[in-house]
Amino acid sequence: MEIIGVDELSTFLKMFSNKRYGYYKTLKSIVINYDNVRASFTRIQSDPYAPPSILEFIVPRNIHGLKLKRFRVRDYQVLSDYLYRRLYSESIRYRWKCGSGYSCFLGVPKPSPIMIYRSGAEIVGGDIVLRIFIGLPASGRRILVKPLIHILSIIIPRIIDKFRNLYKCEKEIWERVLYFRDYLYIQELLADENAVAFIANNSILPRESSISQKPLSNAVPFSIEDKYSREIRLPSGKTIYGLIIPQGLTVITGGGYHGKTTLLEALQEGVYPHIPGDGREYVVSRPRTVLVKAEDGRFIHRVDISSFIKKTPVIGDTKDFISRDASGSTSMAASINELVEAGVDNILLDEDTSATNLLYKDEYMARLLSDDPITTITQLARSFTRKTGINLVVVSSASSILLSKADFIILMRNYKPSILSREEIGLVEKLPDKQYRPPRERVFKGIRGVEKIRAKGSKLTIKYRDGTVFELDLKNNPRIIENGQVKMIATILKWVIREKITGSTRKLVETINNVFQEKGFSGFTKVVPPDLSWVDGLDVVWAINRLYNVVFEKRPS
Repeated sequence: MEIIGVDELSTFLKMFSNKRYGYYKTLKSIVINYDNVRASFTRIQSDPYAPPSILEFIVPRNIHGLKLKRFRVRDYQVLSDYLYRRLYSESIRYRWKCGSGYSCFLGVPKPSPIMIYRSGAEIVGGDIVLRIFIGLPASGRRILVKPLIHILSIIIPRIIDKFRNLYKCEKEIWERVLYFRDYLYIQELLADENAVAFIANNSILPRESSISQKPLSNAVPFSIEDKYSREIRLPSGKTIYGLIIPQGLTVITGGGYHGKTTLLEALQEGVYPHIPGDGREYVVSRPRTVLVKAEDGRFIHRVDISSFIKKTPVIGDTKDFISRDASGSTSMAASINELVEAGVDNILLDEDTSATNLLYKDEYMARLLSDDPITTITQLARSFTRKTGINLVVVSSASSILLSKADFIILMRNYKPSILSREEIGLVEKLPDKQYRPPRERVFKGIRGVEKIRAKGSKLTIKYRDGTVFELDLKNNPRIIENGQVKMIATILKWVIREKITGSTRKLVETINNVFQEKGFSGFTKVVPPDLSWVDGLDVVWAINRLYNVVFEKRPS
């Protein structure tokens, strides 16, 4: 590789003037030295309309100046997030349109309010590795050399300068690290008590709109009565107060538009730490918390749903259930047992997005439909939480039947919570409990016949060699916050196929997480793009369970 200093870069780039676009491949043979920060192109786009090229630059520790010994390994998540946001805010200032296609595009995707690893900014061996998209400029198929020189000789050095002497920003970074440690401390406390989540008083749960992740201005802050408020003294020295949702079955109830679903959504997003000012910084959930919805038409691969749905001539064998067009009830039953297999902490349910006939039926309907093959979640809830150790949180306001089984009841009125007991509201249990049987473990054996996997927006598109094109929308997984997570799932799926990864779904989750912990994004792809966002292996397994041509075998009982 030829090393070219920034002073001689303009002269070198003038050779590109009016050349055909293919001449840009020459850039892959050079390293640009920006005053001891080395940059190189890891991918060159084939034409101006193709996805932009990737420039990767390495900022050595003696240049960035961060005292990394102060940081624990897990703190790197905060540091990566901070650096990525800095890269985004600096690069967006210089983005403009020129020439054809993506010419002069510059930057990385906008981050959401959650603090996670993103491939645009990593710490590797003490150095900062930054990656950015650059649309190499052209008019038609001819290179535009003036904007090229401006980008590489003027703009990139300005961006790099924002990553020199970062020790000056350590106070701001350290405040985020201390918050992150507090967040992890609360998660550990929840795990010790097998509790669901913690919601701090004065948290702002509502969002600005369905398309905005900003907190709603003038929203009613979350606040719990003193007798139910829990004091937590944090490692940072802060003391906060709020509600811990305990283990077992929790029912959130209340009238329409009083904040039930908003609370449930906040619990789902509580699996991630949030940036300062988000309003949900101290809404903390166990890391493997999943909201389950009815998914009419989803694929199901050999899942044991017999605790929920009995075998019938129409349904077939529910201990080894297969479907390419599941109903609402069978899809939910499968989703719950897939999560049991994978080893989750909490399952969230909302009656608005559930198959109601799987969720509950009242005493009269239970007598009328005595031959119904469905056993409701309400009847199985106590046995389920006891035998699996998984907590259930259900939003329900259409029926009191769930309340009669609840261990903990939260009533929402005008976004304000209060705690009720079954005795206070005079509920009498009228339906007997049923016994839940944990599903027999399945073994993942691979995905057959995949030709191409592509991520665009929230959707995965998979083309198979038999001509089938299968699409999976990750919007159905509420743990997915950024499109970069969808692209990360696509990247990991390619790796799973390439490396022939097999095993139980729980083992698959562990394998994926261990590879990321050891190698980062480069553990799954040779050329790391700037637009990948971290996902738990659980979310990859969530996708695998819904794909076409997936092979599972039952582990012998």
